[in-house]
Amino acid sequence: MALNWDDMRVFLAVARDGSLSAAARHLKVTQPTVGRRLGQLEETLSARLFDRLPDGFVLTAAGAELLPIAEDMEHAAETLERRQATLADQVSGTVRLSVFETPAQFLTEHLSEVRKKLPEIEIELSMAHVNANLSKREADLVVRSCLPDSPELIARKLGTLSYAVYGAMSYIENNPSARGQSRYTECTWVSFDDDHTYFPGHAWLREQLGKRAPAVRVNNGLILHEAVRKGAGLGVLPCFAGDPDPQLVRLTPPVNGIESDLHIIVHPDLRQLPNVRAVMDEVIRLFKQETATLSGRPRIAA
Repeated sequence: MALNWDDMRVFLAVARDGSLSAAARHLKVTQPTVGRRLGQLEETLSARLFDRLPDGFVLTAAGAELLPIAEDMEHAAETLERRQATLADQVSGTVRLSVFETPAQFLTEHLSEVRKKLPEIEIELSMAHVNANLSKREADLVVRSCLPDSPELIARKLGTLSYAVYGAMSYIENNPSARGQSRYTECTWVSFDDDHTYFPGHAWLREQLGKRAPAVRVNNGLILHEAVRKGAGLGVLPCFAGDPDPQLVRLTPPVNGIESDLHIIVHPDLRQLPNVRAVMDEVIRLFKQETATLSGRPRIAA
């Protein structure tokens, strides 16, 4: 009987997760399906691959010997999936971009322009704080502020985002101290919660506030922007988003030291896909076109 790759995937999941139930959750199938496929593989190989212990599944000698072979098969399958469309001449299909919320906001504002340039390509824009795995093709392109850990991935710098302090006109009218340095001691602030202070500008803001905590804390940049524009308090926002908002007033120049460099990251196999390369080139062009907007014009509200 020939080996079935789905059975090998089940073997890998059980080896990594240690139980049928955990492997089933990982593979998004039922536990009986995992048990059946594992039994089928053991029958095909005429070998017991796991010792079924009270605290989980442990590889036997045969299972340990099979593990690197299964991992090689997994790597080959992932490579095949990434390269399957590299021979296509037509620039079409779906391209998936994984981005965190600040560049997602910027890209959303320019999606109509991208669609006009690439009308045959469908775009999936996924907003996430966790990097997608390009090797497993969880996304085709990733936009992040940090360079990739893996040396095989290709990164191109898109540009630099600048941030400044903003407040709603209504809030500033009622709190004139917002226009001066006393804003840090007298005004209400909106910021990220403790789990998200790694976002640009928010560790800096906590330093300015000293022992005062922001009165409103969120876990999403789009919510933060909306809270500031509705007058919940002052906040640190990217200049490209704050400057054109008619309800907001910029209260500082771009803050030195909290700039954020953005990179677009692609797997070398995916870069060969015509549609992925076309979207990557268009995103690079777009960020270059909007360099001045992203860096923030040097103005301070009167």
